[in-house]
Amino acid sequence: MTRLAWLIGALLAAPVVAAAQTPAEQSLDAQARALMWAGDANTATRMMREYVANHPEDQAATLDLARYLTWAGDYAGAKRVLDANPAAAQSADGQVVLAAVLAWAGRIREAQAANAAPLAADPEGLLPNYTQAVALRQAARPRAALPYVEAVKRAKPDSKDALDLERAVRIHTDSFVALDYQYATDSDDLVRSQPSLRAEIGQGEALRWTMELGRWDHRSPLSSPFASTAGGRSIDESRGLFGVRYAPSLYTEFSAAVGHSAIDGDGLMLWRLGLDHRFSDSFRLDLQADQDRVAASPRSVSLGLDRTGLAGHAHWTPDFNWTGDLWLRRDHYSDGNDAVEWNAALRRAVVRKPHFMLDLGATVQHLSFDDNPGNGYYAPDNYRRYALTGFSYIGISDNVGLSLQAGLGRQRDETFTAWRRANDISAQLFFGILSPWQLSLNAGYSERVQNTGAYEGHTWGVTLTHRF
Repeated sequence: MTRLAWLIGALLAAPVVAAAQTPAEQSLDAQARALMWAGDANTATRMMREYVANHPEDQAATLDLARYLTWAGDYAGAKRVLDANPAAAQSADGQVVLAAVLAWAGRIREAQAANAAPLAADPEGLLPNYTQAVALRQAARPRAALPYVEAVKRAKPDSKDALDLERAVRIHTDSFVALDYQYATDSDDLVRSQPSLRAEIGQGEALRWTMELGRWDHRSPLSSPFASTAGGRSIDESRGLFGVRYAPSLYTEFSAAVGHSAIDGDGLMLWRLGLDHRFSDSFRLDLQADQDRVAASPRSVSLGLDRTGLAGHAHWTPDFNWTGDLWLRRDHYSDGNDAVEWNAALRRAVVRKPHFMLDLGATVQHLSFDDNPGNGYYAPDNYRRYALTGFSYIGISDNVGLSLQAGLGRQRDETFTAWRRANDISAQLFFGILSPWQLSLNAGYSERVQNTGAYEGHTWGVTLTHRF
């Protein structure tokens, strides 16, 4: 009886003793876990990193550090931690953590392969289903993630984890309607006012119907060389596009849209065709053909100019740190002109902290037209630009975030006697990221506005989106 009473007393007293310990009396890994639980992710990650460096044999701490880095968006750091401790990574728990790292990093195929064994071993388990949902929500068929969301809700009903996962997946699967307004001015005193209504309606797992409607206004001074040939300070354009997006697999999507653009005395059929395919987790290719107005200025619009183009975008992510992009485009203009443009960019993840991410990189661009007919759009023979770039995201809360982009560069075409500045900065503030209603505000400044050759411009806009 005395022995049993001692055991019961010890068990009851243990939490009290642990709670009574000062931080200095706790081990470093215990302090890190307590801080993470309290919400101090930066300090918790630093402490756990220090502990793992001194205790590399502690598999539980190694896996916790990998989890902390994953939650902070530092997928490369999490993968390095796992690679440095193969025993921990190859354990049953380690495979679950590895699958989560790959899923959050957007490596859809690799994540599913790593998650196959944990999911088969525990089909109703919280973590394998959570990981599967995170991976599949980024696929061309994001609704494939929904059964795994339901499994998470069964495993942990009414929990914040289950609710957050469902909201994060719904961003990709929900239908939506968006009211958008964009306003732009430049140093040629051109003004563009563009209210638009956009919508996407999901039907089943593979099909989405799309709609875009707009009533756009293009303005310039009467004395401007870019003024409308019909007279007046402005010209209005009414436009609409209706289309469809179809995903035959998790990795391929086709898109098509057709519509009409109307100005006073002229109408033009608009169309778009697209193909987006993920060849692997490291390489993605997007191809598009389209026809649209040359809406660079009131003059180009009033002349009824249109362009037909072919474009390609290759997206390369060789690892968790580097991202490369290459854009190629060729356009034929209805005034007989032709243009070729290419743009290459490379960036690297530099900072990954809770609520803060920073990428730094560089970009180069070249644009060339066959002729410069003076029809109200910029048509250089040899435009070149290079720039250092920065991309940052600040997570103010789960539902509020700020995105910043900046470029510090130089530009030149055949009319310049020397290289000129080509700097730009833009910002976008999001409210309601995980909510049915989302409001986003954007603003930007650029010294490389290429619609007319004006090299300074300002933009701002607002978008209200309702997901359902």
